[in-house]
Amino acid sequence: MKNTRALIEGAILISIFAIISLLVVYLPLLGAILLFALPLPIILYTIRHGLKPGVWMGLASLPVSFIVSSFTGLTGAFTAACTGIAMGYYFKKKQPGYAVAAGAMAYVLCGVVFFVVSIVFLNMNVIDTTMSQLRESLSLAETMSKQLGYGDQFGKQIKLMESQLSTVQYLFPTVLVLTGIVFSFLSYAMARPLLRRFSPDLPKMKPFRELKLPQSVVILYFIVTILGFLPLEKGHMLYSVSLNGGFILSLLICIQGLAFIFFYCREMEMPKAVPVLAIVLGVLFPLILSVYLLLGIIDIGFNIRNKVTRN
Repeated sequence: MKNTRALIEGAILISIFAIISLLVVYLPLLGAILLFALPLPIILYTIRHGLKPGVWMGLASLPVSFIVSSFTGLTGAFTAACTGIAMGYYFKKKQPGYAVAAGAMAYVLCGVVFFVVSIVFLNMNVIDTTMSQLRESLSLAETMSKQLGYGDQFGKQIKLMESQLSTVQYLFPTVLVLTGIVFSFLSYAMARPLLRRFSPDLPKMKPFRELKLPQSVVILYFIVTILGFLPLEKGHMLYSVSLNGGFILSLLICIQGLAFIFFYCREMEMPKAVPVLAIVLGVLFPLILSVYLLLGIIDIGFNIRNKVTRN
């Protein structure tokens, strides 16, 4: 009886999964939102029946998605299935923080798989194609500026942007990681209302102000910073490690600095608008991020929260 009920639930959820996949492919505007809801059926099934049945449901959903939405829908279905299984496993263990991290990791790994497949089987390099399109756009903009008589004014800016493109192409791992994190949080945000209904005892994620990264993050940041001072050639593996590692670790430490600001404002009973203003200032004035970076390093390395609480 129990197995029959599980099969019926699986069939219903696979049907919902296929419908969402169909909408994602054929309704672009609505599909951009529903894309983050695509893992929900597999998340729910994994929570209710465990990891192994969740994996089987994920596998069963792929051919159904291929039938209703062709190869275009299959790529999104595969990513959603992997993400749903990973997040559902940790949701079942009552660990929402790990669920978001696992979802981000699933998004990143799927992106790497698709990138490798596109090169090996389709003979298409997404990075090279994107860079070529950007260079063509800059060349077109330069031509138009010369025709309009603004060649001298915009020429230097366009050349600067062209030189920066040679560095941007090495930031693909950073873009992939940040995209995975954002997508995982959006999937969690869409899953949360349903999780409250089907798993009411699921704990909430800890408040942002309680975020505390391990000290190893600061150590890695200093190692990567030292690598940045070495005369590394572009294209070298250490150059890519230094560039991407420095960007990602700096962002993490800046986020830690913002978490400390939220914590400090809470302890000092300041208005809630103050930490929100700190985020806005960081977005509008990137130089302020260096202050958040310093705060993050101090918070991680010296644990100044105990002193703030004690005082």
